[in-house]
Amino acid sequence: MPKKQSTAAQRAREAARQGGKYTEALRAAEGPAADVTGPDDRFGGHEFEYESSTDLFRCSECRVYEVVARDTDGPIKPCTGLVGYGGDTERVYLLLTENPVLPCSHAAQLASSVRGTGIGRAPRFSWRDGRLLVESAPSVVDELTRRIELITSTVDGKQVPTVASVDRLTEEAGRALLAENYAAYVAKYGTPA
Repeated sequence: MPKKQSTAAQRAREAARQGGKYTEALRAAEGPAADVTGPDDRFGGHEFEYESSTDLFRCSECRVYEVVARDTDGPIKPCTGLVGYGGDTERVYLLLTENPVLPCSHAAQLASSVRGTGIGRAPRFSWRDGRLLVESAPSVVDELTRRIELITSTVDGKQVPTVASVDRLTEEAGRALLAENYAAYVAKYGTPA
């Protein structure tokens, strides 16, 4: 006999089949009480997305399936992060300040470049006032810093560093900054859907 799903889970599953994000739909159904700033939410930091080939939900970060991450309808095991983190569950953050000589924001390119390394990512609500917060694991953060410092952009036909400075933050400081960024977002635009 199949397991009975909550109405919110059924709606989220249908939204995922229509191309939406499963975890986002579940968070939206829970309302503003759901913490959207990190792995302390009830999804353990996973970002589950629908995988049509298996009809299952898989985390886009650590690639684990929801049915594996959840112990017999119990709590979800915390996300270990990107595969490149090597299963390291500790987090550190890098605060990147964009080079002021850039004529426009390169936040999307920068976040994409960081994600492309496989050892870092820009979590939700990580961009604010010319600064990008990047998450990584202690075992790979030095390599990520090195790669970020090599990212360049073209200004007036010359290659310039995209990032003016890279500051290392503890997990607590990074989470506090994400919470501040989220509060600033809500104050300006309202609660995200």
